[in-house]
Amino acid sequence: MLKVLAFSFLLCLSATVYADTIYLKSGRQIECDSAWEDGKEVKYTISNGTVGIPKAIVAKIVKGEAKKPDVDIPAPLKAEAGGGTTVSQQTIDSTVKQAQTDPSVKPKLAQMYTSTGLKELNQKDLTGALEDFQKAYSYEKNRTTTYNLALIYFTLQDDFNAELYFNEMLKLNQKDTEALNYLGEIAWRNEKLDDAQAYWQKSASISPDPHVIEKLRSLKKEKGASDAYENATSRHFLIKYDGGNAEPNLVREINDYLEDVYQDLSNQFDTYPSSPFIVVLYPQRQYMNVTDAPAWSGGVNDGKIKLPVRGISSINDELKGVLTHELAHSFVNYKTSDNCPTWLQEGLAQHAEGQTVGSTGEEVLRKLAEEKRLPSFAKLGGFSGTDSSTAQVLYLMSLSFTDYLLDRYPSYLMNSLLDELGKNAKFAEAFEDTYSMPLTRAEDDWKNQLVQ
Repeated sequence: MLKVLAFSFLLCLSATVYADTIYLKSGRQIECDSAWEDGKEVKYTISNGTVGIPKAIVAKIVKGEAKKPDVDIPAPLKAEAGGGTTVSQQTIDSTVKQAQTDPSVKPKLAQMYTSTGLKELNQKDLTGALEDFQKAYSYEKNRTTTYNLALIYFTLQDDFNAELYFNEMLKLNQKDTEALNYLGEIAWRNEKLDDAQAYWQKSASISPDPHVIEKLRSLKKEKGASDAYENATSRHFLIKYDGGNAEPNLVREINDYLEDVYQDLSNQFDTYPSSPFIVVLYPQRQYMNVTDAPAWSGGVNDGKIKLPVRGISSINDELKGVLTHELAHSFVNYKTSDNCPTWLQEGLAQHAEGQTVGSTGEEVLRKLAEEKRLPSFAKLGGFSGTDSSTAQVLYLMSLSFTDYLLDRYPSYLMNSLLDELGKNAKFAEAFEDTYSMPLTRAEDDWKNQLVQ
């Protein structure tokens, strides 16, 4: 995985055009060609077509903002300080007025807006931070102001704008490895594998970072497996598949099913991703080789949904469950900007799939709770390095505790928790702020319920 701290972004180069910006109540922004209200929806156009989202989640639409369009090029980290300390609004206003007649104060003004933006980042006000970073950039276009903009757009998953400003960084320094690494990540997650390879190879040639070298190793296997795959596109998905192993009818059924589940999960998580999700269907052997997944894995989500196709010609209940599970991961990743612990990811994915702990699972957890052998959620890491029996217990724990939180407390609190994680909050702090209790107390209450 790339070294990333807390904020990233995306944008590209070309002639200036006028575009609209949709500000969501969650703090996210959507840059688009045009946006308008249509009944209970806000609709907007992007390069892939027209998308509709509920008006209830929109804070405002800003019309006619200048931006630069895509040039078909194909994590989060801390924005750079750029000097200066937090300043009052009165001082900023005074300096803005002075800048109208004295251009020499513009660098100082850029530092002021940068400092204010950093303070807003610490307060998890992404919208405010973005606005101040934009102002800082307008007064001085240097590496710091460009980097801050690129990173916050990346964090907000606005690939168009993030790519633009990372490319602007390369105009300042063609050997900027951080810009190259992020551009590679953007290209990879948009299935532009050749571009991703070019960016990461150039970065590695400048500075042989082991994280980037590992990315290139994985990418080589991915390209070897899927370079000749066919594509199927829909409103919210790009599906890549081996035409010799996955029948077109199966691909159509998968696409239709995913579109239905997409609507359900959008409502459940109160989030509406603006970019299509990537789904790759592999023959079994290629799936194991590309993903390095454990033998018990039914699918992998590393930013793309990767699934093995085991000789079936029509979608079945098992495949539906896997598709729902992996798509739920994609929604949680999107909503939290990849800042969600594995156990909660797996608990929510199983819940979305309709899995239940069952009487046998409840008995297993009860015995472990009585023997005080259940590990603390705060200390749980990933599941992929465990054997199947350990993984089974971890999945049971995750589902049971997630169900407990969803049943015991108002369901909207879970979305509030995910929103806080999306602002780069630490999990323990976000949990306590949301549920008004420490994670350890909620965990103890859940364990007590298990043994009753």
